[in-house]
Amino acid sequence: MYPPIRETPPQRRGLGIAALVLGIAGLLTLALCGVGVILALVGLLIGIVAVVRRNGRGMAVAGVVLSALTLLIAIGFAVWFYGRIEPCADRTRYPTKADRDRCLQERVPFLKSSPAP
Repeated sequence: MYPPIRETPPQRRGLGIAALVLGIAGLLTLALCGVGVILALVGLLIGIVAVVRRNGRGMAVAGVVLSALTLLIAIGFAVWFYGRIEPCADRTRYPTKADRDRCLQERVPFLKSSPAP
């Protein structure tokens, strides 16, 4: 007689898949006004929960890595950007708004100045 067949319960991978998708989406949408940062934060949290619960662990780890990479890129860009624009806020060197706008145009060429309201 054959031993009884034990059915293994289906593996739950929903959180792992969600973390991976959010990690990829965060990396791809980082340039869209920081939307990727929000997605990366959510992906990081869901990925950590998935790893702890062993819910799609491999995909969750990949999602955590991609989310962390996205956040590191965002932090690096923020530090670089602040370092570029910070000297233009010196009102002794640039007393008028026009002077500060000119400084910003020189230091960060992709910024466009807007007319004063």
